[in-house]
Amino acid sequence: MSASDTLRGLRPALIESRIRAFTGHGIHRTGWAGDDLTSAWLRDELRALGITAELERFDFPRVEYRTARLSWGDGRADGVPLYDGGFTDAAGIEGDLCAADEEDVFGKIVVDVGTLRGDVAKGGAAADTRYDDLAAAGALGLVLPSSDSDGAIVLRNAERIGRPFRLPVLQVATKDARPLLSTLLVGGEGVLTIDGERLRSRATNVVATLPGTDASARPIGVMTPKSGWFTCAAERGGGIAIWLALAEALAAMPDRRRTVQLVASGGHELSHLGLKDYLKRRPDAAAGPVAWLHLGASIGAREPRARFAAADDALGEIVERALTAAGVRDVEPLPIGQPGNGEAREIHAGGGRFVSFLGGHRFFHSPNDTVDQAVDAESVARWGGAALAIVQGMLDLDG
Repeated sequence: MSASDTLRGLRPALIESRIRAFTGHGIHRTGWAGDDLTSAWLRDELRALGITAELERFDFPRVEYRTARLSWGDGRADGVPLYDGGFTDAAGIEGDLCAADEEDVFGKIVVDVGTLRGDVAKGGAAADTRYDDLAAAGALGLVLPSSDSDGAIVLRNAERIGRPFRLPVLQVATKDARPLLSTLLVGGEGVLTIDGERLRSRATNVVATLPGTDASARPIGVMTPKSGWFTCAAERGGGIAIWLALAEALAAMPDRRRTVQLVASGGHELSHLGLKDYLKRRPDAAAGPVAWLHLGASIGAREPRARFAAADDALGEIVERALTAAGVRDVEPLPIGQPGNGEAREIHAGGGRFVSFLGGHRFFHSPNDTVDQAVDAESVARWGGAALAIVQGMLDLDG
């Protein structure tokens, strides 16, 4: 089947319609109503294409909070707790305010003034060490101001959700915390309140299998995350639209030798808990397929920071050819064998081969990530054409 965007699922109008339907479900945080609605919608979309799809439930720690705020003098900044950070009681904790670069943070509430000066706070392993070090040094809490270019709050993924930090960490919009600079200069106290807890809850993955004609042939996998902090139009929408288009195209291939495993996973912002559960249920799911395609973040977004990853040179060559043929430009390749921080890293950890589309864009992890501000349906269609060519290349692989 041709990889051109004349395929029904890769028509820009249908892509935009599907992304608008996805964002119309609301906030997509794992286990929230919008996430559950998306699971049911994806299942029904696949069933309308003649594909049997099911919802698989998995347990996760659901963060519920009543107050997330820093108060000082006559100022106040409300925000969102780091989901893998600590909590206070309802009264909060009181202490002197200090900048993050001060030597003595014992008994103080630390403010990341670097972000107030225009730097971007980073997550990942460096953040793990930083938060633990601050707690070990006796800090009472940390305030992380971070915003997109329009001033809206930008949130960090909870990579340590399974082993949370002891330190309470409050994320706030930079503009709301900027008055703190003068308070830090003259000295002052504040009250940090993150009144909440983690509760055991359940969320869903959407899974489907398209049987091939040769049961002995190794399958391929096609996966996309479906959860995130806000409505995630560009962050998740492009991957979801392409995932549905590929499912339709693959189901229509009558002589397809390989079985195809389809997964739309929850728990993305919570250290990929949904995909981890999918793989735990199927011990050979990571390494068993001949390769996985991960449709990750910000595919076809406006003002993108686009990247791709490939497990080996053979898959990397398939990707390069497909992107060029589809007219996709300005994509940064990661070093061969490095999966990046998307769900492909779980496939890599399980010994599997992968291709991953991943990246960011102007409104990444922001409430401003909407269809009208962040999505380019024509670009998504081009990426979808490349994805179809990559899948065809995977179907034709030896082994």
